[in-house]
Amino acid sequence: MGLFRKETRSSITPTQPVIFVPQNGFTLFTTGEQAVNATPSLQSAISTISNDMNVVRFTGAQSKVLNKIDFTDVYRALLIDGNSYMLINKGANGVVTDLTAVNNADVTINYEQGEITYTINNNSGDEPYNSGIYDDSQVLAFVMNRGTYGIERYIGHSPIESLKTVLEQSQLANKQIESVLKESISPKLHLELMADAEDETKKAIKQAFMNANENDSVIISDSQVKVSKLFTNDSSNDNLINLSKTLSDSVNSVATAFNIPSSKVGANAQDDAQSSVSMIEKQYVDSLIHNYLSIILKELHAKISDVIALDLTPLTDFDNSKLIQQTIDLVGAGILQPVEAHTILVKKGVINE
Repeated sequence: MGLFRKETRSSITPTQPVIFVPQNGFTLFTTGEQAVNATPSLQSAISTISNDMNVVRFTGAQSKVLNKIDFTDVYRALLIDGNSYMLINKGANGVVTDLTAVNNADVTINYEQGEITYTINNNSGDEPYNSGIYDDSQVLAFVMNRGTYGIERYIGHSPIESLKTVLEQSQLANKQIESVLKESISPKLHLELMADAEDETKKAIKQAFMNANENDSVIISDSQVKVSKLFTNDSSNDNLINLSKTLSDSVNSVATAFNIPSSKVGANAQDDAQSSVSMIEKQYVDSLIHNYLSIILKELHAKISDVIALDLTPLTDFDNSKLIQQTIDLVGAGILQPVEAHTILVKKGVINE
């Protein structure tokens, strides 16, 4: 037997479903998209990260082309499926003219003797790209949490896959909270007879009680029947607290899986107790760069140009208030002359000439 595994020809469509086994009749999640739609904290994480990534601008080669493209859906697909794809469109002179997003479900990765090609099938017929086999150089393949061997090196995995148990517990907690609240608003009634009675007599008393109190907020009974509200869980308040804690823990787990501060998905208390607002924002931006934008930049360097860079200013200083204050401070310290400061602010578009 050889010491090394032989790489063989293989093909795979990388958008593998995220299967959550249903419990007690709850919803079955078959895809990452369904999991996101059913989980507010996941919706928040995916929306926040993808929108903030799209705010970041590109500089250097091909920046005009890159900055006219809305990458939001591409980034969203990357976060949900672990993969996203774009076709590189070039003019007759070989210069990139546009990038076209490809539906993940339309992509099949072909791996043969260490070489990668992509089979793209425009299954709906409505997408703005042609079916065919594309060389690796023609496709931007953004992949996160990739595997380590063979074709697995080209298959990404979403952080959602690590949340299977957490999301199942969260869904269960939501259903139980809904049940407790409904029970609190409209509980079952317990009729206790003051004497033993035959089954037929019990049925008759129950029916008579229901007829007397149908659609009425006032309950009528006689001295022979004791009426009380019946709760499945006598300690319903404690139960709600525990269930709410489960939901809170699930929010923190989502934040951990995507490596972002909990406040970005609605759990402010945990972050506020540990860090200042500025520290939280810095942690978030650092994570955005190293965990997500670096994936985009690496692929752009490999397939388009290695001098493409990122301009984070629209994300970190969207209203230019930091730039203005820094410029004022530099002028006040005598480091910048007013004329130089004016030139900087004009160049950045903060003021007009």
